Amino acid sequence: MPAPPPAPWSVSQDLAALAGRARSLSRGDAGLAGLAAALLRIQPVARELERRAWAPPGGGAEGPALHAWLAELGAAVADAEDLLDDLHRRRLAGPAVSSCLGAALRGPGGKLRRLAERLDCVRGDSERLRLDRRAAGCGVRSPNRVTGAVLAERRVFGRDQVFDDVVGRLVGDGEEICRPVAPVVAVVGHGGMGKTVLAQCVYNDARIQEYFDLRAWICVWDRLDEAELTREILQSTGGADDSFYDDSLEVLQEKLGEMVASKTFFLVLDDVWNDEGKTELENRAVWNKVLAPLSSAAVGSKILVTTRMKLVAEVLNAAYVITLDGLKVADCLLLLKETALSGETMDFPPELLEFGGAIAAKVKGSPLATKVIGEMLRNTRSTRKWRAMMDTEICDNIIISSLQLSYQHLPGHLQRCFAYCSIFPTTWRFNRHKLVKMWIALGFVQPPIEGKMLEDLGYKYFDDLLSRSFFGSANKDHQTYYFLDDLMHILAQRFSARDCMKINEDIPVVIPPTVRHLSVSTDYLPQLKGKYRLGRLRTLLVLRSSSLSSSHFPSKLLAKFKNLRVLDLSESDIAELPETIGQLVHLHYLAFCSMTNKLPKSIYRLQYLEVLPVLLFHDNHPGGACKFATVKSLKTCYGN
Repeated sequence: MPAPPPAPWSVSQDLAALAGRARSLSRGDAGLAGLAAALLRIQPVARELERRAWAPPGGGAEGPALHAWLAELGAAVADAEDLLDDLHRRRLAGPAVSSCLGAALRGPGGKLRRLAERLDCVRGDSERLRLDRRAAGCGVRSPNRVTGAVLAERRVFGRDQVFDDVVGRLVGDGEEICRPVAPVVAVVGHGGMGKTVLAQCVYNDARIQEYFDLRAWICVWDRLDEAELTREILQSTGGADDSFYDDSLEVLQEKLGEMVASKTFFLVLDDVWNDEGKTELENRAVWNKVLAPLSSAAVGSKILVTTRMKLVAEVLNAAYVITLDGLKVADCLLLLKETALSGETMDFPPELLEFGGAIAAKVKGSPLATKVIGEMLRNTRSTRKWRAMMDTEICDNIIISSLQLSYQHLPGHLQRCFAYCSIFPTTWRFNRHKLVKMWIALGFVQPPIEGKMLEDLGYKYFDDLLSRSFFGSANKDHQTYYFLDDLMHILAQRFSARDCMKINEDIPVVIPPTVRHLSVSTDYLPQLKGKYRLGRLRTLLVLRSSSLSSSHFPSKLLAKFKNLRVLDLSESDIAELPETIGQLVHLHYLAFCSMTNKLPKSIYRLQYLEVLPVLLFHDNHPGGACKFATVKSLKTCYGN
């Protein structure tokens, strides 16, 4: 069964900025002032309901109704952006137009009133949703999450080398004499990669038990409170009783220091998350405080951390970081057979082996997804049931269930920036600068704080996603490039399903009306007109086709994309732009690769391209170079 669609992207963080834009444009205009007021009225309601949309489900019809409300809000906000951009463009046209802006507003005036009324109507509909479950929690993670040191698996498939590496780092001689606390070894990996199982095997290994005098295991999860964490460490060592619940942090830390004094102490911090409500310095301060008593432990004491985020390893000053990648297909098959048939593979039927191999290839290296499917097939040799599990959608839904907490834990502005990347091909190598320019053009980057450039803030967004393990990085030919691995690409597609779409070659589709960002191959481009209201699109990424080549963009078709902000042709064969490019008055970002020297004169009417210097000449072919130029400089090069 298909998973229910996710909640629409968060827009509450955009409302105050939109209201500010409306006020700055108003200059006494009642319509704009009314729109600004309506945007501010709905902001607190939107923030509350967006949090609830990601909370654990409360049952009933609230989910679909809430998602429909958020979708309607998103559509209204998009219309407000279009209208304000149009009014701003008129101001940019020059003094003659600006002096007549009052007259110009008489046309949009009716739209402004209707839009403000529409926002107030959406706000009114929210009252029923707010009253339905007033006492509902707003967190995104279950408070019942807990792990323990007891072995849950007999063995760890495909991790023998990693296992020995971790144990060796923990019991080997390290250079920790000068460290104030025990050195940290961090195991980093996506949800479902087997971090906890690996840590359990390490914790119970004979070499670990022999080397350390004292061991403790705590599942951190979402409990980043100094006193609670200290109390749990004491309890895990057997050094706490009920009376400890009344002790202050200072007393608890003193007792922990006494407990580990002069002993080799091994502490496992399982499933550690970054507290997004705190700054990085504040998160560091919490852990420095919690781990301070370990300075009294003997040399050789160690800490093993498991986390989904590289950032956590950095915050904890990990001396060594091990990244758990996906299992090989052969290891997934072994794990599947072990789980489904309890290791009884002596007479494994050849037809099941074929289905098992196909399933192992579809789980994208996820041990958790492999085990879940194995449990669903436990003790059955029915070829019909095994064949059914080859369904890609079943595998993807299981994978998503193990990864979605990572996405839901992100702040709203990072969720949107990450999910947007689903429109790119799975093998795409991301250019950090180019992607940030796209985010800025689409308004995904919030207005910067005083003294910070918009691009610098966009780079921080990117680096935040990188440090939280949503992007991977690699080096080739002395250059760094970034990518989404298979699991992250599946996750991005899942949480952008309402807003983004990628049309592959030879796949007939109906494009949902909620889609605002689209990638399409050149052979499908002419067919878009009959499939979709093109004026809704904000992004169009055109990719070259493997079956045919097209060097031009159909003139009449291009004019239909009237609200486009981002047009990227850099991975297509399109070498000519028609004069109708000048009708894309909202265009902020244009990228192309093989463009001829002659550009249409109408391109110089695109005022946003002149304001934001993001016109990009880009060549991804070997030996190619990237150049950046503003429209003003293009006028100098090519003439008016």
